[in-house]
Amino acid sequence: MLSSLASTDWDRNKAGILLQRAGFGGTPDEVSALANLSPAEAADFLLGSAKLLPPDPPAFLQEGGIVDSLKAERGKMSSLPDAAKADARKEFFKYLRATQGRQMTELRGWWLKQMAEPARAAREKLTLFLHGHFATSFEKVRSPFLLYQQNSLFREKGYGSWSDLVLGVAQDPAMLIYLDGAKSRAEAPNENFARELFELFTLGEGNYTEKDIQESARAFTGWGIGTVYAKGALQRGSVPSFKNQPKWHDAGSKTIFGATGNFDGTDVIRLTLAQAAAPRWITQKLWKFYAGWPAPEPLLAELVKEWQSLKGEIRPFLMAMWTNPNFYDPDRAADRVKSPTEWLVGLCRQIGRPLPAPAICANMVSQLGQNLFEPPNVKGWDGGIAWINTASITRRYEYGSWLVDGTQGLQKLSSLNMAKLAAESGLLKMSPPEITPEGMVASHGPQEMDPAEKRASMEKMKETMALPPAPVAGLVAAEERQSPEKLFEVLSARFLCGETISQDLRTRFQQAAGEKVPFTDAAVRKMILAMVQSPLYQVT
Repeated sequence: MLSSLASTDWDRNKAGILLQRAGFGGTPDEVSALANLSPAEAADFLLGSAKLLPPDPPAFLQEGGIVDSLKAERGKMSSLPDAAKADARKEFFKYLRATQGRQMTELRGWWLKQMAEPARAAREKLTLFLHGHFATSFEKVRSPFLLYQQNSLFREKGYGSWSDLVLGVAQDPAMLIYLDGAKSRAEAPNENFARELFELFTLGEGNYTEKDIQESARAFTGWGIGTVYAKGALQRGSVPSFKNQPKWHDAGSKTIFGATGNFDGTDVIRLTLAQAAAPRWITQKLWKFYAGWPAPEPLLAELVKEWQSLKGEIRPFLMAMWTNPNFYDPDRAADRVKSPTEWLVGLCRQIGRPLPAPAICANMVSQLGQNLFEPPNVKGWDGGIAWINTASITRRYEYGSWLVDGTQGLQKLSSLNMAKLAAESGLLKMSPPEITPEGMVASHGPQEMDPAEKRASMEKMKETMALPPAPVAGLVAAEERQSPEKLFEVLSARFLCGETISQDLRTRFQQAAGEKVPFTDAAVRKMILAMVQSPLYQVT
């Protein structure tokens, strides 16, 4: 069994580390509450119930399907001359992309909001891991609904059996589109999913052969996408769903990992997860994601034994991992770099302000290097120190100034595409194009808006971005404003909990507030900003 941290070794610093790594950080009161529990009780509390109370879905799912909404107008296209038909297709495509862009912005904002909920933080952190592990991108899937559906799959199955989750992903419509499984037929099996299943999802390089990939691709044939008509439910209209098509399946004998039989996709997953490399791969990935550094061989062997003893059940494995003493190794404390998403959600929680508008959040984390639902490739994000470069750290400092000091702290509003943000926020309305009785294509996009209405929308967007300074009155008491040492202690406990702070940094943080006491709100913000813009804040 994996060793567990003794209650006598559990303290406030470790509670702060757990709160940050298992979720997205929190307040001093939340850290203290965890510190008053045992390590196991703290981990169990953060994980929450194994049974999911699903969050309310994003509002766009109440809309009808985009393609269905265009059906009547598209039906008129056949009678148009070729030139008008080309114009109509262009307008339909423009409307489709604009609507999808708005929905994706809403989806990203909706997910970030779930992350910011303390009771959901641990489950959403795991969902974020799974999103990067089973990377799937809107760039190819082109369906906000399917990406929401996959996101829900991660959330619903994330605490359960690893084998059930892998099977769910293999049958997920978004994944079937992204890795071309929906196109795989007996006469032309597509190898993309089988290759990534082995290399990235379950085994790692060197633990399979090309023959295993080829035979497994044959076994996955027939797993495709059908359509169901959802009436009076989310995303009304034609909805893609998993469909097993026996007529497309290669029913011949296959040999995979040395076993021979008339295998299908379920058999491939069973055979794959029985390989010795399988528990090593996923336990190492989980450890590195949460701890920030790769487990060395003796520790990895213990993690594998724990995983096997739990039969691949994810929730109890997370508990065992989070209560292991190595998880809090002080020599590796600075190895884990906050991802853009963790940075944004955590900072907003710590300064006690709601997340900015969805379009702002989506653009912010994208510019910091993590465009949710659009990872750079099937490997997902590299993470770690790759999150930090000259451009991204400059933006972290700039956005940190904006969130702490308000709009006055953001010096480059002009660099943001206000029209794009307004369109993604639904402030620049776009209605479906129409084909008139005269055979003309009537557009209803931002270009056709009344100029006064368009200006009003842009002003509304600017108002949305205009953040007031962070409310710090409740963060520090009157007596803590009388001394730079006391102010430092209370703010470092909030923003740098669990970190070892050198004397040089302590002095720098204290000097940031100035010498005039009692410290004003503006002076308090200066010390907060010095902490948030320090390299130490970027790691957890």
